[in-house]
Amino acid sequence: MPDLFGQLSAVTTRPALYATLTTPDLWTDPHISARMLAAHLDPDVDLSTYRTELRERVLAWLVDRFDVGEGTSVADLGCGPGLYTTPLARTGAAVTGLDLSTRSLDHARALARAEGLPVRYLHQDYLAYREDVRYDLVLLIMRDYGALPPEQRRALLGTVRDHLAPGGSFVLDVDHLPAFAAVREETVFAPDLMDGFWSADPYFGFRTTHRYDEERVSLDRYDVVEAERTRTFCNWVRYFDPEELTSELDAAGLRTVDVLGDLSGAPFDPDGPQFAVVATAG
Repeated sequence: MPDLFGQLSAVTTRPALYATLTTPDLWTDPHISARMLAAHLDPDVDLSTYRTELRERVLAWLVDRFDVGEGTSVADLGCGPGLYTTPLARTGAAVTGLDLSTRSLDHARALARAEGLPVRYLHQDYLAYREDVRYDLVLLIMRDYGALPPEQRRALLGTVRDHLAPGGSFVLDVDHLPAFAAVREETVFAPDLMDGFWSADPYFGFRTTHRYDEERVSLDRYDVVEAERTRTFCNWVRYFDPEELTSELDAAGLRTVDVLGDLSGAPFDPDGPQFAVVATAG
């Protein structure tokens, strides 16, 4: 009989910090990317993007705060199916979206074609993106920054710095340190965990949550056991306070000009679960 005890021990043992990085797999696996797209398009779910009510407030604030319209150039890093790029393009702004998911980009391009909007979409990893183009506004929405390990965060900020126009703004949101206090270490097991999210075939799923207290990082590790294979997916989250995030931005040559409660422009809440920052090239 296989060493079931040893296998379960491996599933629940806390790995070294950032030992496994699997974020691209979420966007390139045919089944998972389809489920991610469905979550994007569900107006009442906050899994892949913010639900419609908040998204509309975010868009209204972005257009007002940065005077988005004719003559404005915008880049949305991790644009998904065009839920932000499409409305921003309706203002007359020149909009570029970057994403790893061909499925999401196909949806975004179809939206743009249907409305005759000249949105430019690039199937590209924003960590490695380099082009002789400058943007007045660069967006990183849905707390993607905290999912990256330190070296990738530095690479991302290099991308932003090298593509911001003089006087341009970088807008992002992150998980706030008070939310880390609510993270509990646990293991959850279920057949077809998350209603078949991880595979079209039958599977057994384990979700194990780990805390890394000194580094202020949590990990949701998903082990997906199918008949012919076992796969692991890791969702890392770094929790920040404004001083820590400002320090990382400063080190990349980006100056923080505003700290907000979220991307709708709400006031900063010291006890809130997230916050947003506006930065500019220093």
